[in-house]
Amino acid sequence: MEQVDSVHMHCFPRTATKASYQTVKAARIENGLKTLAFWLMLFVPVFAVFELASHIIVKRAVPSRILHRAYGGESVALVKQAKHSADSPRVVRAVATTNQADGLALFHPVLGWDYPPGLNYEDNEGISYSHGMQGERRCVTDFDTTLIASYGDSFTYCAGVTDEHTWQNFLGEKLGTNVLNFGVGGYGTDQALLKYELHDGLPPKIAMLCVFPENVNRVVNIYRPFYTYSDSLRLTKPFFVRDGDKIRLIPNPITSVADLPKLDQEEYLEELGKVDYWYQLDRNLPKFSFPYTLSFLSWRGPVFAQLVAQLGKFSTRRSRHPWNLFDEDGPLSIMCYIADRFVATARSRGSEPLIVIMPYKDFVTEINDNGVVRVAGFLEYLSAKGYPFLDAVKCVADMKPSKDDLEKWYEEHASGEGNKVLADILSRYLLANYSYFNGAPGKRATDPKLVRADVKAP
Repeated sequence: MEQVDSVHMHCFPRTATKASYQTVKAARIENGLKTLAFWLMLFVPVFAVFELASHIIVKRAVPSRILHRAYGGESVALVKQAKHSADSPRVVRAVATTNQADGLALFHPVLGWDYPPGLNYEDNEGISYSHGMQGERRCVTDFDTTLIASYGDSFTYCAGVTDEHTWQNFLGEKLGTNVLNFGVGGYGTDQALLKYELHDGLPPKIAMLCVFPENVNRVVNIYRPFYTYSDSLRLTKPFFVRDGDKIRLIPNPITSVADLPKLDQEEYLEELGKVDYWYQLDRNLPKFSFPYTLSFLSWRGPVFAQLVAQLGKFSTRRSRHPWNLFDEDGPLSIMCYIADRFVATARSRGSEPLIVIMPYKDFVTEINDNGVVRVAGFLEYLSAKGYPFLDAVKCVADMKPSKDDLEKWYEEHASGEGNKVLADILSRYLLANYSYFNGAPGKRATDPKLVRADVKAP
């Protein structure tokens, strides 16, 4: 047996066996690397396609105003960097950036902020803004009567145009009466209502509550930077909250300039954030980052909701759109409560209430391209309650404006041309439905040809 083994080992030297083993091992490694390279070459482009598709789908389905909040929760961090004690808390910068080095005194203990009486300033574009003795934007017309007062945000205020080019001025010229402009930049519809309620000694014939569709986002916000954290207007505001079956007012938490440094305190901000929609959203949004395929899985709910909403334009049933707060019960109920309270207040003062949905190019395009009406739920409520309203977004959409028209009428805010369009829409509605402007007080026009189908007459 030993002899056979000796012969066997002689026929297959140890060095040859070792070399053969190394050759086989090298071949196996080479084959393994080739296989790995093959799968990598197959996986990388497939993964890249999935990544690109996931990134595009999520970005198309989720509004940019929401998605930018998902990059690591920067909004909460940026809010906490604000240092009012280092910013001379007696003075707060205006919503429109100004050339005045010391800023503009806007703080208001009840409303959060407001334009003080007699204010005059110029923005960085050289546009002048002047205000009357009640803080209203200067009325250029000079008629014997002042029959209308308007309340709302910067689209009511007419930011970006001179006093002569506001829609209130154009409307006044058409109707032969002065139209007061109590719009305030950055306001939510809640603040506009409360500002109107403070004017109990100013009962116009017609009180307008002007609702820009985005304003629903502001009525669930108590501290401006929680919603728009890069805004220099770092102030708190009053707002309404649901409390069971009721709506109650949370007053402005900062009631004096001396309290502004509280907004430097992280604990105080967190306390405010407990009731703020946007602060809570920022804390709970899924991240949107690499790998985007995993992000897609985190965002699949709103992605599919957006798909359903897009398909909804082929259906007679109204679809809900993700992050349109008019489609969320809480924010919608607050907007409806504000409408109730505004109408009741106006009527108790002997004024005619009118709720105006303010137009903008994005909302007009949504209607004409996709059949999307952001404020549909709100309009259904107003109609069911019999409240007078004018959907100026639909009025503009019915004009079938070209893209060039919309770009000419609307920049960041409405241009002078855009304000003329709105004034024309408003004047036709008012002339059709109110007698104050045609020499017959106490009677309303009844010509059905003048009443549009997309408005609710009083």
